[in-house]
Amino acid sequence: MKNYKLFFILSTFVISIPIFLPSCSNGSNAHKTPNSGKTAINSGKTAIKTKNNISNRLKLFGVSLQNPNRTVLEDAIKRAGLIPIKESLNDWCDSYKVTGQLDKASRLYVCYTQNDKFAYAQYVFPVFMNVKLVKHVISMVSDKYGKPSSVNGDYSLGDVTAYWHFGSNEEIKIFRGWPSTSVYLNLINISNRRKLLYELHKQKEEQTANKVKSQGNAF
Repeated sequence: MKNYKLFFILSTFVISIPIFLPSCSNGSNAHKTPNSGKTAINSGKTAIKTKNNISNRLKLFGVSLQNPNRTVLEDAIKRAGLIPIKESLNDWCDSYKVTGQLDKASRLYVCYTQNDKFAYAQYVFPVFMNVKLVKHVISMVSDKYGKPSSVNGDYSLGDVTAYWHFGSNEEIKIFRGWPSTSVYLNLINISNRRKLLYELHKQKEEQTANKVKSQGNAF
């Protein structure tokens, strides 16, 4: 059984990858607003939706995220130069140090189901009081995949969430909470993420039951 230890990533659920998003290294496009003109965020109080049909499939360092095996994805991530912080088949998630592959990102977390199928990946962009960062990350993803399917929030204040949908089972989510201005960029396999959350719930139930049983035998 995998260790029941997860990161803050589950609570934020939430990339610009330099191999697939060339704008990461191209300063001329990095700050371009994804929702220009009539689709720009105005008041920040309403969701802005576009009707664009995104047909691209999600990939992480050349590996399709439709249903990849864990070892295949781990090898691709290491070949890309990310440094493993924690990588074990006994854990739900691997973590990596980002060493310049993605502008302003510091960590990459990749989580898997019980049978080691990809569930989601999350890049973390830690920052203190930089309200412009979320717009920068959204712009990087937009340079590759086009305008977001929806954007909620105000870039200058409060929560911001942006989604890109890829068919019925894959999506990108960018999230910024408040008052923290750190940004989280997620690549998600929806069905596998749902399976992962169910498996975590079942494991927690089993651990609680075992604890109750052991305490009952103590008196």
